[in-house]
Amino acid sequence: MIIDSHTHIFSPEVIAQRERYASRDAFFAHLYGRPRARMVGADEILAAMDAAGVDGAVLAGWAWQDNAVCVEQNTWLMDLARRHPHRLLALVTVQPNAGQAARRELHRGIAGGAVGVGELNAEGQNFRLDDAEFLALAREMAALGVPLLLHTNEPVGHAYPGKGKLPLADVYALIQALPDLKLVLGHWGGGFPFYELMPEVRAAARNIFYDSAASPLLYSQDIFRVVVGIVGSERVLYGSDFPLILYPKRQREPSFVPFLDEIRGAGLTADELANILGNNASRLWRSTPV
Repeated sequence: MIIDSHTHIFSPEVIAQRERYASRDAFFAHLYGRPRARMVGADEILAAMDAAGVDGAVLAGWAWQDNAVCVEQNTWLMDLARRHPHRLLALVTVQPNAGQAARRELHRGIAGGAVGVGELNAEGQNFRLDDAEFLALAREMAALGVPLLLHTNEPVGHAYPGKGKLPLADVYALIQALPDLKLVLGHWGGGFPFYELMPEVRAAARNIFYDSAASPLLYSQDIFRVVVGIVGSERVLYGSDFPLILYPKRQREPSFVPFLDEIRGAGLTADELANILGNNASRLWRSTPV
């Protein structure tokens, strides 16, 4: 079983009206304002899944700055997931700064079949993890048992569009304040797994999961063995960031195949590989009450 826990697709309206949405959202414009920035819809991801033998995909739309756009796109994503219940799982995005409206959208999403929230982006959506409105939203997620996919990235290394500056100390403060929150840290948590070598951090991180989204653009293949050696295989999720081109020197079209081949060659045991590729995702996302 293979479940990709970190993919992005867009509705036909967003793809067809890219410039209009970019004019409304500076963060979207920063990443997708250029016509060559790749966006895909439902047909493309399903075809790529079939070609690679991927059983399921967790769909994140975009971390919109306007909660009204979040609501619009969430409706489309949830409808899509209902039409493909054995293949696609929808996340809902919200703008934490919208306060009560964001919390209403959280409840609407879970009632509508969404399996979690995300990918939220603190810098792109202009919120902090210690803001009162975000904490109120996160408490609702924790109470509901709803996982949150949060964008994190490494604070060092090369620059690229969308590389944020969320301090890892803020993530640590969040999990201390809300220990029951199921938190998926995108892109290997920006290095947070290393700090689980500290006993107090390891204890606080019991509900943190790390996904491998965009890994080949950031780390060598060794990252799998290193992180599994620190936190175990039960809290690592295969995520690709599809349709991102992960091997730009030898890949022209989005595909799940090259990264899956790399993971299979990372020196993991059969049990570790099964956990990372699907078992953990099945337990995390499908356990959400609907």
